[in-house]
Amino acid sequence: MSLRFKTQAGIPDTMPDMHSPPDPDRRPVRPPATTQLRVASIQMACELGNFERNMLRAAELIEDAARQGAKLVLLPELMPGDNTLTEQIWDTAEPLHGPTKDWLGALCRRLDIYAGTTFLEAEGADFYNTFILLDPDGKISGRVRKSPPASFEAYFFRAGSDLHWFVTPLGRIGVGICFENALYERYLELYAADIDLYLRPFSGASFEAKFPVRQCDVEMLNGALRDGTAETARTMGIPVLMSNKVGRLVTALPAGFPSQDIQFPGFSAIADSDGTLLGRLESGTEGVVVGTVTLDPARKQRQQAPNTHGRWTAKMPWWSIIWLLTQKLG
Repeated sequence: MSLRFKTQAGIPDTMPDMHSPPDPDRRPVRPPATTQLRVASIQMACELGNFERNMLRAAELIEDAARQGAKLVLLPELMPGDNTLTEQIWDTAEPLHGPTKDWLGALCRRLDIYAGTTFLEAEGADFYNTFILLDPDGKISGRVRKSPPASFEAYFFRAGSDLHWFVTPLGRIGVGICFENALYERYLELYAADIDLYLRPFSGASFEAKFPVRQCDVEMLNGALRDGTAETARTMGIPVLMSNKVGRLVTALPAGFPSQDIQFPGFSAIADSDGTLLGRLESGTEGVVVGTVTLDPARKQRQQAPNTHGRWTAKMPWWSIIWLLTQKLG
């Protein structure tokens, strides 16, 4: 195991108060205020360990979003160094106050925007998949560490203990990192927190129909990626941004499991608080989707969605138990 950067002690520039979320049955009542916000989701291909290339391409797309008036921009999961399910991923790790924070903070200052992504964070001997949102001053407005890691990811980084929401001048922002968005417990946390806006950075892949994956499973998972943004916005009554990658993930797997060659289908999207899909990028396309969303407390759903799929927020294939087993093994 090797690190490209030394870890640094300390805390983020500006971290929100980590108070406990309110009880689901006693949702906080806040004064009615309806605001509009221009937002953007970015869809791009990334190269493993090629920070310079990934950041240059992301900067082009962020600047495009800013030219279209976006004040908040969401990037895909693990955008700076990309991901793999081997020990090579540790070579992409960096401290919280490292290159990604400095690079994205400088862009936010120059463009007067908020922007967020996840990266592999190194803290002491531990690794985390960490989301940060930078504000227009280039400071950290909020941090969320992925919890739990998805499947084989548990071999390479730990689960965080952060709340999955934080308070900003834009409102109360919730974050779900890829696999987390499939978990009903994550939905319950964000529902109870009465969030105003939901950010969903993904490295969400599409599988091929080879045993044990059936064609109906492929269509089910692709449908969740494609339609989940609008469905979640409709269910919660808040705007939802989803940012995913395109390209392929070719990786060995730990513990003797067969290697994988899978595709990121994209489907990055923005949905408004009434469930209207404002835009979506299709499979294989790099680009930016931009839209103006309405943050309206009156649209929020005051009854939580029923638990109809067990631990999941949507129907999952029968072999999804493998994700949980490999997570435990890691």
